[in-house]
Amino acid sequence: MVSSNNKLFEVLEYIVDLVLLNFLFIICSLPLVTAYPAFVALVGAIKYTSEEDPTPAWKLFFKLFYNYLKKGLKLWLALLLVSVVIIGDIIAAFYMPNVLQNFLLPFNIIVILVFFGVFSYLTKLFILGEHHFKTLVVRSFFLFFRKPLKPLLITIINGFIVILSIYLRFVPFVIGFSLLAFTYYFLMFARDHEMENS
Repeated sequence: MVSSNNKLFEVLEYIVDLVLLNFLFIICSLPLVTAYPAFVALVGAIKYTSEEDPTPAWKLFFKLFYNYLKKGLKLWLALLLVSVVIIGDIIAAFYMPNVLQNFLLPFNIIVILVFFGVFSYLTKLFILGEHHFKTLVVRSFFLFFRKPLKPLLITIINGFIVILSIYLRFVPFVIGFSLLAFTYYFLMFARDHEMENS
C-alpha cells in the first residue's frame, strides 16, 4: 500500500511539474523570438526530470533556456523563414488553376512532413549538444530519411493534441505545450534512456 501511494505521489508531482513547465514555456516564448530556445528548454527539462535528475524542474528549465538562448536564435530564425515560405506556398496554391492545385497539394503535404521530421531531429541533436548550424541541418535530413517513423508519429500525435487544444481552449494554457514536449521526449529520448540503463 505504501509503495502504491508513493507511485501516486510521484505521478502527481510529475503532472505538477508539467503544468509549471507549461507556464514557464509560455512566459519565456512571449517575445516569439525566444520560442524555439524555450521549447528546447521545455523538452530538455522534461527529459532530465523523467530521467530522475534531482534538480527541480523549474531550475532545469531556466538553466537550459539560458544555455540554449543564444545558440537557438539563429536556428529559430531559419526555421521561421522556412515556415513562412511553406505557408506562402500553400496560400499561393489556392489561387492557381485546379491542375496545379492537384499537383501542389500532395507536394505541400510532403514538404510539411519533411519539415516537421527534420525539425524533430534538429531539436534532438540540439539537446544532445550539437550547435553547429550546418552540421545540425545535414545530420537532421540524413536521420529523417533514415528513420522517418518517430518524427511522423510525433507529428500525428501532436496534431491530435493541437486539435484537442482548439476545442478545449484551456488545455494550451494549463498543460498543452508540455504534452507536445512530452510526446517529443517520449518518442525521441525515452527508448534511448531505457537502452542505456539496461
